[in-house]
Order: sequence, then structure tokens, then C-alpha cells
Amino acid sequence: MKTKLFALATAGFAAAAIASVPLAANAQTAPTDYNYVGVGVGVGELGGNSSVGLAVNSKLRVADQVSVRPNVISDLNFGENGNTQLTLPVTYDFNSPVANGRLLPFAGAGVSYSTGREQVGPMVTAGADYRINDRLTANGAVNVNFYRNTDVNGVVGLGYNF
Repeated sequence: MKTKLFALATAGFAAAAIASVPLAANAQTAPTDYNYVGVGVGVGELGGNSSVGLAVNSKLRVADQVSVRPNVISDLNFGENGNTQLTLPVTYDFNSPVANGRLLPFAGAGVSYSTGREQVGPMVTAGADYRINDRLTANGAVNVNFYRNTDVNGVVGLGYNF
């Protein structure tokens, strides 16, 4: 129950961030042309089981406001009942809705693989990055993975910019 509430709350924050994006272009003080790799906490359904685990996430810019955001979420149970989820979404990086340009929402879609279900399926994601400084970015995202059943999980982390 707690993981579903966390996933719903994260989805709400992501939707609010995306909804607040103005339709007109804004000048940005923090550009979207940064990359990062980081670690965090993954919460939600992994292979149909609610769990909390380790997440390794990243952002790699491939074009103006387009990025690839591969991540791995694992419940750290490498036995028969464990699950690790690999996701590879392509996202659109929106302009910042705030004056300082540090909050950068994104949304996208891609493919995910679940070791617990041994299935590959489409997925959608939405979230936001917050540029703390030139070297650190806090990030959060909600992933909805469509296998035979739908898995929803959230990731909150801290990335090192390069």
C-alpha cells in the first residue's frame, strides 16, 4: 500500500511539473545539455511485487531537448523471487517552468525488461531534474511498464553531471 501511495504521489508531482510548463519558449539559465549518472531509491512494483530497492539512473543528451534515460532498478534479491528492471526511455526535456531555470521536467516512452517476469514491454515515464549546481542533479521519475500486467514504480536519486 505504501509503495502504491508513493508511486501515485510521485506521478502527481511529475504531472504537476509537466502541466506547469508554459507553452511559449522561455530563456533558460540552466541549459538542458547536461548528462549525468547517479544512484537512488526505486519504490513500487517490481515484477508484480511491491518493494524498495536500489536504482542506478542516468541521462544522456542526444539532441536539442531529447535525451535517453537508461536506468536499472533492483530489489537486491538475486534469488528466484528477485527482480531487476532495466528501462530505456527516450524523453523530451521541457523548458524550465521556474525563473532560475533549475527545475527541468521531462516525459517520454521506451522499452523495459523485467528479470522477474522475464518479459519485455513498452513503458512511459515522466519526471523532473533539479540542477543543484554544475556537478549535481537531483532527479525523480515515475515509470509505467506495460507487460501482461502493468507495473508502476518511482525513482528518486542524485546524479553526477558530466
